[in-house]
Amino acid sequence: MRRSARAAAVLGFGSFMVMGAAPAGAVVAPGFSDTLVASVGAPTALAFTPDGRLLITSQTGTLRVYQGGVLLPTPALTFSASQICTNGERGLLGVAVDPNFATNNYIYLFYTFNKFANACLVFNSAPVNRVSRFTLPATNVIDPATQLVLIDNMPSPASNHNAGDLQVGKDGHLYVSIGEGGIASAARDEHVLTGKVLRVALPDGSIPADNPFQGAGTERCNVNGFTDPGKRCQETFAWGLRNPFRLGFDPNAIGTRFFINDVGSGTWEEIDLGQAGVDYGWNCREGAHATGSCSSLPSMVDPLFEYQHGVQIPGTSSPTNCNCVSGGAFVPDGLWPGHDGVYFFGDCVCGGMFRLTQSGSVFSAADFACGLGTLVHMRFGPHGATQALYYTTYAGGGQVRRITRDDPYDFFTLSPCRLADTRNPNGPSGGPALQNGVTRDFPAAGLCGIPRTAKAMAVNVTAISPTGSGQLNVYPTGCLVPATGTLHFAAGQTRANSAVLAIGTSSQIAVLPTIAGGGTVHFVLDVLGYFE
Repeated sequence: MRRSARAAAVLGFGSFMVMGAAPAGAVVAPGFSDTLVASVGAPTALAFTPDGRLLITSQTGTLRVYQGGVLLPTPALTFSASQICTNGERGLLGVAVDPNFATNNYIYLFYTFNKFANACLVFNSAPVNRVSRFTLPATNVIDPATQLVLIDNMPSPASNHNAGDLQVGKDGHLYVSIGEGGIASAARDEHVLTGKVLRVALPDGSIPADNPFQGAGTERCNVNGFTDPGKRCQETFAWGLRNPFRLGFDPNAIGTRFFINDVGSGTWEEIDLGQAGVDYGWNCREGAHATGSCSSLPSMVDPLFEYQHGVQIPGTSSPTNCNCVSGGAFVPDGLWPGHDGVYFFGDCVCGGMFRLTQSGSVFSAADFACGLGTLVHMRFGPHGATQALYYTTYAGGGQVRRITRDDPYDFFTLSPCRLADTRNPNGPSGGPALQNGVTRDFPAAGLCGIPRTAKAMAVNVTAISPTGSGQLNVYPTGCLVPATGTLHFAAGQTRANSAVLAIGTSSQIAVLPTIAGGGTVHFVLDVLGYFE
C-alpha cells in the first residue's frame, strides 16, 4: 500500500524530527486560554486516575505522572529497547485507567512489543502490538512484574497504522483501536486483529457477554492475534478501519457512545459512530467513497462526518492541508456555556482543533483553535474545581497543554494609539506598503499600553491608497486565515472599519491583503482598548 507523504512525515513519530508549528503560536477561540502543563518528549496519550493524577505516555516507552502541579522526575515505567519498538509509528501509544482503580490500582497500556530482540526493523516479522495490565501504586513506581498481557500479537508489519488508543466505556469495558498495520487489505481480514476496534471486559480481558461475534465460527484471538481464515475474532467490536487513531467517548450519553477518528489514505478523513458489529468499509471505501479495491461492496456504514484532502474543511477557515484526523473529545454538558453536545476533533498535519456539532442527522464543523502543532490526543480532565481540555502535541519538542474557559473579559480603554502605519518608513511597524498575497506580521502585545496578558484588542483598521479593489485579513499570527475579510476596499479609496482582534500567545497579528490584479495597499492600525 502506498504510504502517503504526510503519514511518513507527520505520523512518523519515531524520527522526532518533523514537528508542527510551535505551540507558542497557539490561538484558541475568544474566551478561552491555552497554557503549557508539562514538557514531555513525543507524548501520545493521556488518562486521569480518580485521585487526579495525570498519566502521560511517551512514544519512546516511558509512562510519566503529573501530580500536584508537577511532572514527577522519575517515570512510573520505562520499557527498555529490547522490550519495545519505537520506529515509524510504533511505541507506547495508549493508556487507560481501570474503573475500579481506587481499589485495584490497575492501569492498561498499549505498546509495540519487540517480540524478538533487535527485530524492530524487520518487515512483516517480529514487532507486534499488545495491551497489558499493570499495577500503579501510590508511590508512582510500577513493578514490571505486575504486567498481565490481555491482548497480544496484533500485527505491526509495516511500522505504521498501529492506532493504539485505549478507552473505558460507561459499560466498564476496555475499547482498543488497532490499525491495519500498513497493509490495506488486512482490514478486510475478520480473522486477524487489524483494522478494528476491539472490546474486552475488565480487569481480565475476557469477552463481554454482548460482544457481536461469538458462538459458532468465532474464536478468541487475544493470544495469537488471529484465528483460522473464515472465522471471526471474538474481541472484535467493529471492523473495516484503516487507522482508527483516536476514539472519543461521550460523557453525556446514558450508555456507551463514542466516535472513531479514522485516518484516511489519499483523499478523505472520517469520523465514525462506534457501532457493534459494523463494517466501515476500508479498503473497499475511503470514507463513503469506493476505492475500486473490491469487486463488490457489502453492507458498510457511512461516516457521520468526513473531510477531503486539499480543500478547507467545510464550515471552517482551515488551511488546505488538514489531512490527518487525530484526537477527539466530547465537552461535558454544563461545563462550557454554548458547548453542550460539541465534539472536538484535531488534525495532526494542519494543527487545528475544530468543533463538530449535530443538527438532526447533519454534522457540521467550525473553527475553535489553530497553531497547535502535531496534535495527537485530547481528553477532558480535572482542573481546580472544574474541568479543562488537555491535549498532547509533538510541537516544541513534545508538550501536554490545557485549554480552559476564561472568566468574562474586562475591557480597558486606552488613549487612541497608532500601532502600525506602513506609510512611515522608519517605525518598527512601518513601510513599505503591503503587497498582494504577502502576509506581514506586526507586534501587538507590549506596545501602546497593551499588556502581554491581553486577549484581544479593540481597533480601527484603515486601508489607504489601494491599487485595486480587495480586502485585508487581520488575524493572530500563527493562526488560520479567516474565511471573511476584516476590511474591504475599492481601488484608490481610503476605507476604515472597527474590529475586535484576538492577539494570541504569539503577541503578534498577521495582515494578508488580497488585491484584484495585484499591487499594494498601505495599512494603518489604531488601538482603542484591550480585553483581559
